[in-house]
Amino acid sequence: MLHSIKQRLQKMSWKKLLAGVLILGLVVSLVSVNIIKNRKPTGIAVRTAQAEIKHIQDNVFATGRVRLVEKQEFYNYKETTVRKINVNPGESVHKGQVLGLLDEGDLADNLSKAKANYAVQQSNLEKELNPRPEEIAQARASYKKAEADYQNAQKKYQRIKQLFEQEAVSAQELEVAELELIAKETEHKNAGARLKIKESGPIGPELASLKAQVEQARIQMELAERELARTTLTAEMDGVVIAVEVAEGDHVNPGTRLITIGNTDKVEITAGVSEADSGRLKTGQKVKVTAAALPELEYTGVLHSVSPGALVQKGDRGSQIEVPVIVRITGDSAGLRTGYTVDLTITTVDMEKALVVPYEAVIEKDGEHKVYVVQNDIASEKTVQTGLDIELYTEIKSGLEEGDTVVVNPGHSLRDGAEVSAMNAPAAGRTS
Repeated sequence: MLHSIKQRLQKMSWKKLLAGVLILGLVVSLVSVNIIKNRKPTGIAVRTAQAEIKHIQDNVFATGRVRLVEKQEFYNYKETTVRKINVNPGESVHKGQVLGLLDEGDLADNLSKAKANYAVQQSNLEKELNPRPEEIAQARASYKKAEADYQNAQKKYQRIKQLFEQEAVSAQELEVAELELIAKETEHKNAGARLKIKESGPIGPELASLKAQVEQARIQMELAERELARTTLTAEMDGVVIAVEVAEGDHVNPGTRLITIGNTDKVEITAGVSEADSGRLKTGQKVKVTAAALPELEYTGVLHSVSPGALVQKGDRGSQIEVPVIVRITGDSAGLRTGYTVDLTITTVDMEKALVVPYEAVIEKDGEHKVYVVQNDIASEKTVQTGLDIELYTEIKSGLEEGDTVVVNPGHSLRDGAEVSAMNAPAAGRTS
């Protein structure tokens, strides 16, 4: 009996001892946690980030409009009437097909007259260049007659002049004789020039004048042919009818657009990029194209051209300066209709692997770019060479390595060698 009581007391003592130890351990743990929790950092509190390798991309956004690369538009050049329209929108057409007719008016008569005048001028030039023998003989005879008339006029003038000096005739008679002499002299010279042309052909100004008359007649004939041809609306390419903007019987004024055809397999986008973004553009950059009318589709393109000049565009938000660009679709363009409004995402930077830090980590100091690298709770100032700036990051070309811990927004109070405490508890930086 006494032995069992003794054993029971021993068991209770061990239980109490174990419970006491557990309670003591718990108290020590709570005290340690409170000490750690209440311990204040000794360095300057900073926010840090790590230099890391990322795929970076920068884009420029714009809105544009779809248009055909290859198209033919028909306009009328004179006030006229539409005689015939042979096609409808959406129809396929082939090169040489007559799409419509306009009223000719008096254009056919004008062409006939122009052709006749051209023939006359050519004939005149040919006659002067290659005269017939009888024409040369006639010119010689005319010259001889003019020469004889001129000699007779000279003799007559000398006789009248002698009589005038003897006061046998009046001054009026002398004047008449002098005028007649001048006239015969002129006729003699002209006849000599005509004979020379007949014998040797026209030269100098005479030949130039004749050729000019022929050339002017040819131009007038070609203009008349062109005006008449414009009344027949003929396709100069294979394609699709995009628009028919008139009907048979319509009276149309000069400059009215009649029909448009085009190659719907080849489209491009015209757009304007803001002045601030234009400096990042280069031909050949990739472009993503989306359209509100086709929300499920995405098209690919390339920046085909960037205008060397800028234009002032007026809109609902006032005027802004834009640089015109053209984007060519490089893939399938099915569904993109001419006139559609589209959104463009032009990729100006696309680097698979670039060392970057948050852009707030880089500061400019003494004309150089600086960052503060944290090692063992010490901030060390380092000079870095930066590259591209994108929305959230700055590329670091030299001065840092992947995994380096840098201070974000170091401010002007942080100094080289300062003790810091990271608020966001980053992973430990690399050690040398």
